[in-house]
Formats: sequence, C-alpha cells, structure tokens
Amino acid sequence: MTLVFIGIDLAWTYKNETGICVISESGAVEHLDARVYSNEEILKIIEHYSEEKMCIAIDAPLIVNNEDGSRGAEGELMRSRIHGHRLSAFNSNRNYFTRIFGDIRGETLMQLIRSEFPDIRIGFDNSESNIVETFPTGICCGLFPEIYPIKYKRKPKVAFEKTCRQMDVLLGRLREIETSEGHISGLTSKLEMDSFILTRKMHKHVEDKIDAFLCAYGMYSISKGLAEGRMFGTVEDGFILVPVQ
Repeated sequence: MTLVFIGIDLAWTYKNETGICVISESGAVEHLDARVYSNEEILKIIEHYSEEKMCIAIDAPLIVNNEDGSRGAEGELMRSRIHGHRLSAFNSNRNYFTRIFGDIRGETLMQLIRSEFPDIRIGFDNSESNIVETFPTGICCGLFPEIYPIKYKRKPKVAFEKTCRQMDVLLGRLREIETSEGHISGLTSKLEMDSFILTRKMHKHVEDKIDAFLCAYGMYSISKGLAEGRMFGTVEDGFILVPVQ
C-alpha cells in the first residue's frame, strides 16, 4: 500500500478559500486547488484516497487544550532556531477562536476526519495513515534556507509589487524542485503564471495553493529522507511538525 500526501491550507472561517494539494508517493502532484470548501467537501476529497495510506498535513491548530495564552508548541517553535532563523507563530487558544470564529475549525475537521477514518493516528508515521499540524513559513525556512525569509504573502503596509517580486522568487524555487532536482512532477503546470500580472484577489488564491503544496511537500520530504522532521510541542497538547534539510 502506497502513501499519499494531502496538504490542507485550512481557512479558519467557512467563507474563505482553503487550499488542497495531493502528492502521490512517486511525487506526482495529482491535485492542487483553492476555493471555499466545506468540511464535508474536504472529507470527500480525502475519501477518494482512503484506499491508500494517507499523511494529512494541515496548516491550522488541530489540538488546542488551553483556554488562554498560547500552546507549548508555539512557544517552543519561537524559542528555537531553524537554519539560524527565529520564527513567529500565532498564539492559539480556545477563547480566541470561539470568540472570533465561533469554532476551532482545525480541531473540528480533525475530529471529523478521525471519525470517518478511524485508522488515522495523530503524529507522523511512514507506516500508517496519520494527521499532523504543520506551518508553511516553517517549511520554507526548513527546506529553502537559501531564499528565506521569503515574504510572498500580502501584508498591510507592504507594497504589492514587492510582494509579487518575493512570490516570483518562491515560484522559481518551486520550479527547481521539479525541473532541476526532480523530486516532484506536475506542479509547474498547476502553478505556472507571471506573478506580476496577478490582481490582489488572484494573489491570495495563489498563496493558498502554494501553502497547500508546501504542507503536502513538507511531509513528502520527510518521508523520502530529503529532510528531517522537527516536532514542536506534544501530541497531547498540540504540536507543529516542520521539515528541516
């Protein structure tokens, strides 16, 4: 039985786009899209691959036991260095998510996935289906230190043209892992575009697709020995898994 890698850049609200990427064990990018998905639609995509072992990597807090403050996972991540860099991470707690969003969507989705597919365990394991929380910024730092920090996401007070230039650098690096390094196939055709002709709305759409790909590719890299997995936090109280070259 082969292992398929499913990356989900999960929107914290049900009205925003979620990115989803599927990479086969051979490295083929079989699916890459971003749109407004319901939890039920995400489950249907996962179900399509349920005859295989699955590694489901989600960019969203999945285990949030603390009512206030931050999880140990974020604190441990921010105190550590990856290739000499310190990373920032959002401090997750139950009160914030329930007050602002009315739900902890990552936790809800993980519970639905495990209810539908009870063989899935929490925590990375090459030998069986699993679900993990990951972090695209950490993946970029861990796998592409030569271009990090890469600020490809739109931010307030940052010129859009500067963000486009940064995205172009990242897109070039992603093309390299397909064309020069040969680790994957089928990505370029699903992402190929000139970042300088993107509208602001389209830029966010491409961000979501990139982040979904990074989630899937990060776990693929660990599985194939291209990187080591570094876990911050604990399975019991929440963790973040990042691949590091």
